[in-house]
Amino acid sequence: MASSRHKHAVPKRAGLSRPSGSATPGGARAARRKAPATASPWRGRAVKVALPALGVLTLVGTSAAVISQDAEIAPASASIAEVAPSDDIIAQALEDQDATIEVNRSAERPELPAESEESVDVTGTRVALKDGVAVRADAKRDAPVLATLDKGDKIDVTGETAEGWTEVVHKDLSRWVKSASVAKKLPEPPEPALGTEPCPTGSESGLQPNTVKVLRAVCAKFPEVSEYGGVAGRGEHATGHALDIMVRGAAGDSIAAFLQENQDELGIEYLIWEQQIWRPATSASWRPMSNRGGDTANHMDHVHVTTVGSGASGY
Repeated sequence: MASSRHKHAVPKRAGLSRPSGSATPGGARAARRKAPATASPWRGRAVKVALPALGVLTLVGTSAAVISQDAEIAPASASIAEVAPSDDIIAQALEDQDATIEVNRSAERPELPAESEESVDVTGTRVALKDGVAVRADAKRDAPVLATLDKGDKIDVTGETAEGWTEVVHKDLSRWVKSASVAKKLPEPPEPALGTEPCPTGSESGLQPNTVKVLRAVCAKFPEVSEYGGVAGRGEHATGHALDIMVRGAAGDSIAAFLQENQDELGIEYLIWEQQIWRPATSASWRPMSNRGGDTANHMDHVHVTTVGSGASGY
């Protein structure tokens, strides 16, 4: 028997059909999760435009950085110092490093003096009077010793002095020495002491002490003299107060001058030479004597010496 219930077909509405497998709302949600995302058409076009533009901007930025670096290289720490707080240890260290780099080392060294400032004028020379004369850097006793001079060494001077110091020139620079240690020239060597050794060519027999001194002194000073007259028969010769030195001409002049120079030391009372007499007790000059008739009597061939204590008279 046919059933009284009939299935009525439901007509489909246009645009409301569901895809297969999504008959239920849960199935529709699952379908949406599984379906791949489809990019919007405008998004694809934006990507195509943005990528080339990004490349151009990158290239421009790189070029600008290179140009900026060539124009001026700023210390990396400068920007850090601007934004970092003052108590930032790293920033402070960088600032200290920058300060060290910026120090001008040449400013720490004094400028070298010009050559004209170092030159000194030389006005003469001096000679060292002894060995070990110190050449000092300044006119002070404790100034460094730069060199020493030996006796006879010469050194240039400027003519300047300062409280017992003389300015000298050593290696083209101004230096100082004690004024008392230098002079224009070395002093003349002192005259040797009067001879005191016995004379090999004259007899001392019977002579007074002062007369012996005259004989030895003349013999040592004038060894060319070969003859002396000592003790004789009369006057001061008899008592040993007189000595005759047998010479002529210039040799006699030199001996007479030598005896005058040493009159006090030798105890000389007077001299007779070439008919003249020199008696310092009465006159400082030579005085003429009368003619006695011959060379020996007029003392033309010898210098006569009478020492102190003589009792002779009439000369």
